[in-house]
Amino acid sequence: MAQATADANVGPSADSLPVSANVKVPKKLIVCCDGTWQDSDNTPQRPTNITRICRAISGTDDSHHQQIVYYQAGIGTGIGLTNHIINGATGRGLAEHIREAYVFLASNYAEHDDLVLRDSIFLGGYSRGAYTARSIGGLLGAVGLLKKTAMQYFYDIFLDWEHAGEKHYKPRFFNAYFSDEAERKKYKPNDALAHVEGAENIDKYMDEYRRQLVLLGLSQEVKIKSIGVFETVGALGIPVNPVLQRILPFLPSFFREYSWFDTRLGSHVESGFQALALDEKRAPFHPAVWEKPDMDNSVILEQVWFPGSHANVGGGGHAGTGISDLTICWMMDHLAGHTLPPEKEFNSLDWIKFDDAYIEKFYSQRVEAYNKMVADGKATSPFRGWSLGLIYNSFQFPQNLIGKRVRTPGQYHFTSYITGREDPNKPLRNTNEFVHASVRARIHLGGRAPEPDWNTAFPWGFNILPRISQAYYWITGALGGRFWPKYNPQARGQPLQNWRLLDEHVDHKQTQADASTVDDTGRIYWQYIGKKKNPEHRELPEARLGKYELLLLSKDKNWDAIVVDDDGWVKKIWKRALHDLRRASTA
Repeated sequence: MAQATADANVGPSADSLPVSANVKVPKKLIVCCDGTWQDSDNTPQRPTNITRICRAISGTDDSHHQQIVYYQAGIGTGIGLTNHIINGATGRGLAEHIREAYVFLASNYAEHDDLVLRDSIFLGGYSRGAYTARSIGGLLGAVGLLKKTAMQYFYDIFLDWEHAGEKHYKPRFFNAYFSDEAERKKYKPNDALAHVEGAENIDKYMDEYRRQLVLLGLSQEVKIKSIGVFETVGALGIPVNPVLQRILPFLPSFFREYSWFDTRLGSHVESGFQALALDEKRAPFHPAVWEKPDMDNSVILEQVWFPGSHANVGGGGHAGTGISDLTICWMMDHLAGHTLPPEKEFNSLDWIKFDDAYIEKFYSQRVEAYNKMVADGKATSPFRGWSLGLIYNSFQFPQNLIGKRVRTPGQYHFTSYITGREDPNKPLRNTNEFVHASVRARIHLGGRAPEPDWNTAFPWGFNILPRISQAYYWITGALGGRFWPKYNPQARGQPLQNWRLLDEHVDHKQTQADASTVDDTGRIYWQYIGKKKNPEHRELPEARLGKYELLLLSKDKNWDAIVVDDDGWVKKIWKRALHDLRRASTA
């Protein structure tokens, strides 16, 4: 991965800078890339978590730094049927989205002097928008951030990055920039590396390429403060929509044109956070799991598995907000620095300031939306509460035609960008994966298994099973949820079938130990019990709840006293408490 200088932000503390018209105060540039067919600018559709994060960001932080948000609608949201169907289904248009976001950064990034800290950059995305955000991060690591005076060469530089490693591609920028052959040879990177496939060779070439751009005064090394993503798809390239692939069988499973858009977590990224869905089974939606750069302990990485499918974790659509409220609060906690390790000093320029009042709306909006679903016949049971939100089964007709692939937390392998295949001998290391407490709570509280999304299978409203459940609920007065199997991700063929839950607490008056330590206070974690003799990850710790997560939970009065203790760790749920809770829920 392209390296960035360690002194990208050198100068006095941002918090100590006086507010004066004569003083340049650094700002924060926040790029948010939405998922396919998601456009909160021009449509009334339910907002995704990316949209909601944009709306929750304050105009300035407590140290008077401006927070400037660039929202990018998802692929396939342009004008015209071709744009909507072809671009949305195949991912075509990704390169344009990457370039547009990069131009925003280059146009707004201020070249401050040594007395003032540089501007901060944050990237976020959902689904293919997550792939876009991570690709922007890869581009910034590879070529730096071009200065405004060099943007006339951006397209050539972008193509050189995009096609690096291709045998027959001829690099464009240095030939266009230099008219003198001697000067060109002096600065031009080694052409031999430009035409050699493989990530390592491409990295060497782009490292030299970037150094020459900086030496010429055309680019600058930058740090990315955080990349926060929901459900990155595109481990092998951009997945083609399975419905279109069935109609047009000559299409590949993945759009290989984008297979070398670098989505890795480089050392120029200070922190990376990803929310992942345990219950997504569609093969093309195989997740792109990060791993930390080798021997770089300065990078903060946390990837957490939540109950639910792709849309549950990323929000939007009509999958309800019960699970997406959990994931957005988790993400906002991390982007705000609420989960910063004790040894790390808080600096307001490193994190995003959110409007706390926005969190207050999540619970009331969720209850209101759920009550509307009941009134419309799309839900039959009372409001379900924390961790028990509706989970849709995305693996149904016609999406199930493309094939099934159960997710495997802690067991992912390196994927070759050349062959598109996983190497079983190269497990991903240092992925820093966790399982969210809502998984355990949903299991113990008897939450429902994923339910059919009949609005997706039958867009004209063929809702026969919900109608049957309604009739049952009306006749018996019982909870309609008894129709559905209980949530059990440890069952055969499910994502946690090779894991067992362990709780080392003597009693739950004790505080959960830090996830990275083992001491007398005990831990809650998932232990691998599969057949692999030497698994790369033997344990998946349970993630701790942050400030916003606890605030959301506190709104649900029936659940708060049972699910969480005073220190933010989820309690073990006892049978008596479970009995009382169920009785209260059906009263």
